[in-house]
Amino acid sequence: MNELYDSLLELQRLDEEITRSEARLAEIKPQLDEIEAPLALLQTEIETTRTRLSEMREKQKKLEQAANNKRERLKTYEARLERVRNPREEAAARAEMDLVRRAIDADEQESIELLEQSRRTDLKLDDMGRNLQKLKDEADPRRQEILAAQQAIQDEIARMRDQRNNQATRINPNILRMYERVRGPRGNRRALAPLKSDGACGNCFNIVPLQERSEVRAGRDLRRCEACGVILYPEDESQQS
Repeated sequence: MNELYDSLLELQRLDEEITRSEARLAEIKPQLDEIEAPLALLQTEIETTRTRLSEMREKQKKLEQAANNKRERLKTYEARLERVRNPREEAAARAEMDLVRRAIDADEQESIELLEQSRRTDLKLDDMGRNLQKLKDEADPRRQEILAAQQAIQDEIARMRDQRNNQATRINPNILRMYERVRGPRGNRRALAPLKSDGACGNCFNIVPLQERSEVRAGRDLRRCEACGVILYPEDESQQS
């Protein structure tokens, strides 16, 4: 086949292989997500539980501090009780002391409940940590297998891109620009299609005028299908290569 056609067809072959490899690479991410989603979900739950445990412990400390402060107030009331001058003042002081004692009891009860919740949450975190490690151990072989496949495809794409760049440097810049325009901004269109033996475009099957067919088969200049715009090359010659 004409050297120009050969160069462009090789470039197209590399581009199509790269596209197929990129599609395979895109299929790998959902596989990784499927493996890592349960791990990420459990890890998030662990972090949320840790935050809640920290908040409970902080609240418990505040309750203990509040109870201590109230105990100090109670000592003040007890000292004041010794200095009361009449039954009315004594009754008021004792009423205040009862309120403080009830507040202390409430703080202590809530602190005890929080302490028990913290203990249970701590145990739950231990269980969740063990479950997370178990999930990781179970998922790791498959994950490593997928990561290895991902790396192999990435290496393959990098190698083909190098080949593609080397191939592109061998092509006339004007012709290369034409090729890239036909491929489109996303590079997902075939740039070349065969001119069939019956004179039809191998991409859209529109019948190519006789003069155009002769010029395609002569191979001196590139010709594009008037209907779909692909660069045509002679099918019969390509089959002999």
